[in-house]
Amino acid sequence: MASKSKYYKHTVLLVDDDPHILDLYCVILAEQGYEITKATSGESAIKELESKHYDLVVTDLNMGQVDGLGVLKRAKILDPETMVIITTGNTDIHYAIEALRLHATDYILKPFNVHYFLQQVINCLGQFENRPKTKKSAA
Repeated sequence: MASKSKYYKHTVLLVDDDPHILDLYCVILAEQGYEITKATSGESAIKELESKHYDLVVTDLNMGQVDGLGVLKRAKILDPETMVIITTGNTDIHYAIEALRLHATDYILKPFNVHYFLQQVINCLGQFENRPKTKKSAA
């Protein structure tokens, strides 16, 4: 893994079963210089998480067999410091509460303003850079 110098690119995993949404996220975040990986399902997101470290995961809530909460749970098991933003069009507050209980970093309702989304990602990654560094055991 590259050292986290001032040239370090944050790694971001984007997860959504809608390819148009994935492409929109990718355009917004790639312009910021982030290293982007896309996954079109919860299952493929978990495979990505198991093969590589990501600083941030942005995942849709409602997907096939493995939903955004499943992706969140697995990301936190693999690395509790991975930040996760859940996005959804579902306004049921119970999902938001569950996501936050599982230590999601943020919960964003769709449709959202692109500038708001970008600011939330920047805020999350700013928290990532500013938190105390801990030693991680080998996974």
